[in-house]
Amino acid sequence: MTVLSPQTHIQRWIQQAIIHLASYLSAVGGTDVLQDYGFLQGYLGPIQQQFPDIETLPELDLAFQRAIATQESLLPADSLPLRRLEQAGLSISHLQILMLVGLVEIDARFGTLYSVLHPFPDEHRPTLGLINDLIGFNTAATEPGWRLVQDLQQRGWIDLHYSDKPRAAQAVSIPAPVWDALNDEPLRALPHLQWLPHSDLVSAQDLAGLLPDDLLQRLLRMPELCQRQLSRGVILRGMQGSGRLRGVGAIARDTNTHLLHLQKPDPKALPQLCRLAGPLAILHRAIPVIELDLAPGEVVDLPNLAGYDGFCAVLLGREGSFTGPLSETCLTLTVPAPKQPARHQQWVQVVDPGLNGTRAVVEVASRHYHLTLGAIQRAGHLAHAYAALNGHDHVEAGDIQAACRSLNQQTLDNLASRMEPTGSWESLIVSDRTRAELQTLLLRCRHRETLLDHLAPGFGSPTRGLRALFSGASGTGKTLAARILAAELGLDLYRVELSSIVSKYIGETERNLSRLFARAEEQDVVLLLDEGDSLLTARTDVRSANDRYANLETNYLLQRLEQYEGIILITTNAPNRVDSAFQRRIDVAIEFGFPDASQRQRLWQLHLPEAHGVNPSFVRQAALRCQLTGGQIRNAALHATVLAVEAETPVCQDFLLAGIQREYTKIGAASPLA
Repeated sequence: MTVLSPQTHIQRWIQQAIIHLASYLSAVGGTDVLQDYGFLQGYLGPIQQQFPDIETLPELDLAFQRAIATQESLLPADSLPLRRLEQAGLSISHLQILMLVGLVEIDARFGTLYSVLHPFPDEHRPTLGLINDLIGFNTAATEPGWRLVQDLQQRGWIDLHYSDKPRAAQAVSIPAPVWDALNDEPLRALPHLQWLPHSDLVSAQDLAGLLPDDLLQRLLRMPELCQRQLSRGVILRGMQGSGRLRGVGAIARDTNTHLLHLQKPDPKALPQLCRLAGPLAILHRAIPVIELDLAPGEVVDLPNLAGYDGFCAVLLGREGSFTGPLSETCLTLTVPAPKQPARHQQWVQVVDPGLNGTRAVVEVASRHYHLTLGAIQRAGHLAHAYAALNGHDHVEAGDIQAACRSLNQQTLDNLASRMEPTGSWESLIVSDRTRAELQTLLLRCRHRETLLDHLAPGFGSPTRGLRALFSGASGTGKTLAARILAAELGLDLYRVELSSIVSKYIGETERNLSRLFARAEEQDVVLLLDEGDSLLTARTDVRSANDRYANLETNYLLQRLEQYEGIILITTNAPNRVDSAFQRRIDVAIEFGFPDASQRQRLWQLHLPEAHGVNPSFVRQAALRCQLTGGQIRNAALHATVLAVEAETPVCQDFLLAGIQREYTKIGAASPLA
């Protein structure tokens, strides 16, 4: 009897519940009442054949209970789902109740029988009062049934319905996923619940080099701390895709268990999910992992996992926190963003470097794309698809760039708008000083990670993030410089849409900024905060609630920018409005001044069609006398070109004069050439 399958094991318990129910039915209604429920004979026949010498149902019931008790004593602990319940502290009486409640799950006719045994003909589930009577009859239970039911309900094994009714009238049921798990059935697809079997998890050996060695060693010691009751689990903070879930998976692989992943549930759904996750973790021998996506300053109450007191993990981002029993008993570790060697190793795993020409691609990708491990894994799979689509024999750099761009569009397009990173330094007409500062910024961006390894101790603990402020009047080349910089770095450029970020609702702006920065860090894009002074204005004296909340938004942005690990470019045409505390956090500040006459002449030459009919002397006069910005020159040349296309002639002096006059009219001034 010591070798049983889960199905055979629970079938024995179900048979015990059926014979006990039949025994109770005959006791309260006489043996003749069994004739009214002919379906019972189909269940009782095989049971009676196991005990041919026993004649009465009560004696058969007791004999079967003794056989079950003997069977349980011979089975190894943790070998079967029901044995795991006993190991979790449930008694034989607890299991008897679960089986009695579960009978309606296997045959609806038991519901009809229950509706007769309690005084509620429309209720086909057992009531608490009926369960109390059933457990009090012909069993060795040492506690009343209602108290055992209450204990099961607190542990998440059963649900009570109609709480407004008297206790005895409340109906009892088993959650469907719990009943499935008792029968050793696979976990159904449930919202926010993902089952990760042991075979799909990576070992600590596989994670060597991807996660820091000291972090891995500390993670693997966590279950021992839990057994010694020094900790309930671990809180892992880090970027999405940084390897937090893989680290917990290595613990599960090392302890021969599985993972039950609660994926970013709505805080309102946490009580029900945590109530369900506890029993499922016990039955499936899984480590519960709760992943929360919290906003800045958001604090959620995380309930205890019902009935579960083993090792668990909570995954958090940079912001937010939680309260509850786990917050007081879990240790906190931080998973850092992967460095170049770790990124290289991850690229090697998803893109075979042994193929001709791919090794160089992997080298470039690991150095230029500061992605998380999860983002690299997704980008690698997409890169293979793009390579096949483009007819390449192996993954090329363009395939990886297309894959990264596809991921960016999936995660960022609802928070920011993508700008094409095009252009060259030759197309940007600025002063020599500004150009030199831009070249310095480009070097800082290229070496922002390796630079950290060469800094002296006095620099503290800087991040690999880089913050640059472009200041100057509209049309002086700030946005164009951002596009050229992104093109030189080979990264996507996303402009923040303030209309989709700023909200009138308290705390919503910070939440939107948090999501934006988190996704941008993970995908390693260049963020362009255009007209950023609207968010970075100097803090004011608090005279109203609006002032207080505006200051809170500025304070949050200051703090988040300091921690930001990507490249962010902020443009402003009113630098005097920018908070001084923010200016101190800027790594590179570049001023874009008005172009002088020689620069304006180059701008005119750059924007006029090659086959234009404008006299060179007029172009020189326009450059000398019209103090326009690069943007205004571009608009004037565009208007002149439109007129030329309409007239089907080359751009002439009159068309260009009209374009210049149009730009002066916009600013309410007269053209010097009028």
